[in-house]
Amino acid sequence: MKESTDMADQANTLLSVDRLSKKFCKDLKRSMLYGMVDIGKDMLGIKSDPTHLRRGEFWALDEVSFDLYEGQILSVIGTNGSGKTTLMRVISDIFPKDKGQIHPFNIERVTPIFALHSGINAMLSGHENIQLKGAMLGMTKEELARKKDFIAEFSELGSFLNSPVGTYSSGMKARLAYAISIATEPNLFIIDEALAVGDSAFKAKCYNHLKQYVREKPHRAVLYVTNRVKKILTIADRTLVLHKGKLVEDTEDLPAALEFYMNHCLQELDPHARAEHLQLMREYEG
Repeated sequence: MKESTDMADQANTLLSVDRLSKKFCKDLKRSMLYGMVDIGKDMLGIKSDPTHLRRGEFWALDEVSFDLYEGQILSVIGTNGSGKTTLMRVISDIFPKDKGQIHPFNIERVTPIFALHSGINAMLSGHENIQLKGAMLGMTKEELARKKDFIAEFSELGSFLNSPVGTYSSGMKARLAYAISIATEPNLFIIDEALAVGDSAFKAKCYNHLKQYVREKPHRAVLYVTNRVKKILTIADRTLVLHKGKLVEDTEDLPAALEFYMNHCLQELDPHARAEHLQLMREYEG
């Protein structure tokens, strides 16, 4: 695995992830049983051992370590099931970790986007949804009052903000939700495929804004999870490649990382099928 050193020498660490591991159970009934057993042990003051796998369990994340630096846009790529979303959800404190540590530095607010439309009420107007989703993301009344003009301008929805969101297209909903999310001014902004929705012009605006956002004030960085490989070359400073729960590449050489990723995606195919798929990915993964 290639180590990223240049930025480590120049920038301050915002987040340090040390040997992070998370396990799941493949069988739903068995998973529920394990959950009940663990809750029972906790109630009795008996410590469960999260470091070993029980029957049917697997490591969705396995000893993942990396540092994220101020001013950095760090992309995370990998095949389906590689652990990308699990990693983001553990960092966001949505999932509990089983092993390892997460050390934040100078982080007061983390805003994750896993489903842009989450918290949006179709019956309410755009203005009303700004209040609703903003509050869900931890914004105070004072913050919302201060940021309402920014949200309206960034979303470019104009008079549509007076209309019920149920009348919006999916792209319009994405504009509103993203504008509210970035208006929280997080130290750590986590994006999980959220920008796959919306028109090309708005996505380009978001990418450009992200590059400015992480550099205009200290103690800011972005974790960006996507498999749209060409977009990574446009906005990321560095790339992590996950494969079957393990971190297999960490580099600032983005073209090399993408070649590494694409080959890992297809490593189980025969050489002819693999070559065809690689060509298609290079042409269409934009």
